[in-house]
Amino acid sequence: MSTMSTNPSAPASQANAFGEERQKLKKSLRRIDLVFITLAALVAIDTIAVTAGVGGGQTLVWLLVLIGVYLIPYGMIVSEIGSAFPYEGGPYVWSRLAFGRLAGAYTATFYWLSNPVWVGSTVAAVVVAAVNSLIVPDHPLGTWSSIAVGLAVVWGCTAISWIELRWGKWAGAIGTVVRLLTLGIFLALVVVFLVQHGKPAGTVTVGDLKPSIVGFLAVIGLLQFLFVGFEISSGAAEEMTNPQRDVPKMIVRSGLIASLVTGSMIFGVLLVVPGDALSKVAGFTDAYASVASVLGGATTAFNYVVAVLVILTAVSTGAVWQQGTCRVQAVAALDGAAPLWMGRFSKAGTPVAMNIVSTLIGSAFVAVVFLLTKGSLEQFFAITIAVVISLTAMMYLLIFPSIIALRAKYPDRRRPFRVPGGTLGMWLCVIGAEAIIVITSITLLWPGLLDRMLGQSYDIGVMWGVSRVYFETVTLSIVAFFLVIAVVFWAWGRRNIARGLVGEDDLLAVAQSQPAGPAPAREARPRGEVVETV
Repeated sequence: MSTMSTNPSAPASQANAFGEERQKLKKSLRRIDLVFITLAALVAIDTIAVTAGVGGGQTLVWLLVLIGVYLIPYGMIVSEIGSAFPYEGGPYVWSRLAFGRLAGAYTATFYWLSNPVWVGSTVAAVVVAAVNSLIVPDHPLGTWSSIAVGLAVVWGCTAISWIELRWGKWAGAIGTVVRLLTLGIFLALVVVFLVQHGKPAGTVTVGDLKPSIVGFLAVIGLLQFLFVGFEISSGAAEEMTNPQRDVPKMIVRSGLIASLVTGSMIFGVLLVVPGDALSKVAGFTDAYASVASVLGGATTAFNYVVAVLVILTAVSTGAVWQQGTCRVQAVAALDGAAPLWMGRFSKAGTPVAMNIVSTLIGSAFVAVVFLLTKGSLEQFFAITIAVVISLTAMMYLLIFPSIIALRAKYPDRRRPFRVPGGTLGMWLCVIGAEAIIVITSITLLWPGLLDRMLGQSYDIGVMWGVSRVYFETVTLSIVAFFLVIAVVFWAWGRRNIARGLVGEDDLLAVAQSQPAGPAPAREARPRGEVVETV
């Protein structure tokens, strides 16, 4: 249904704060681009090996369970709401339309802020570990050298995110190719190693596949973290050529490929590396090193190649997430759920203000944490991976149930894809996906709580290598800080709406003068006149 609305008395900026920025967006994302971007977001190597080490053989069993209970429902939910509400800033838009601006502010804040924390912590740590293990094994980087490498990672992600999306989207394509190449090299080495040496003692056996509650609670958060990113391209929904057609198909293809790649990588690690031999931070490079001996004299040269692949994989992952998350927060600002200056886009259509802020936060995180841990990657990684996974899980708390509210509020909205099974099918998908998110958050914010409730023992020192006081002080403080920021941004946005700096209905309003990519010239309309498509 389309309704015409005019407000000639509104301030000039009211109906144009969002509209002026929308004019800078250019349609350039095709279906293949969306697949590449999503794969680059879904398939990360920073936690694959540590997941295998923590869960052992059970990891494969729980991986299959998670695909059925979480990944497939998650994909179907995003397919429906992403194709039915293809607006820039997707995750924010869905929560905001379903539950209001405060809910949208919460989703956007967690969605955006978790990214620079992640890039400045685990992504930077993985790159430093790759350099130490494969490039300078005899002279590991010190604190300041590690900080320099970490800053290069953060700024590299920003540099890619700053590029106009029609060129910046190649980060997804390159990242996907690099991932598949890394997987291919590793699995080929695994096969050769097993043929030459047989399966090492202490690696996975059939008996290790037997699932247990303890194993589930230990590995569920890490597995859930391996499967996040279906919605990342929806942050740039108005830059897609045909989101209503392409989003559902993209999710099917990227989900299948990501499941195969992730499962194959975990299986390869389990076959050649005993779980207790994997470090939390250098897990993949440990796994590669364990089979690299089959290369003989070519090992050193291959070490450099693999190091480059690991670095490119890490940076491309961080870059595509920054491209999406910065757009989500920028749209929240333009809609009155954050300071308005955060919504500024460059002439090339990139969220320039958010890129700058993300770079500053990521850089500060690298410096502060490396200085606090005095360059100890194990301490650095142990605490930040728990923080990052819990924050990432929490950003989905309102996204998944938004499909229920959106069906009720917009029953006549055209839905190119609907979650099958009617209302029951929709509820089952939401319950399954949301349950995994809640369990992940609890197991990482309060380690051992569910274990003790189920009569199981838990030692946080053995699991994470730090004390409970230190662990929970850091994790809960950061979560509390994120919550405060979300409320502050919401209050700031309300003030902008009250002052007329942001239009109350600009989110779904498309100014007729705004060409979403190349389009024929249109007849000019009076300032403030918009067409709202609901």
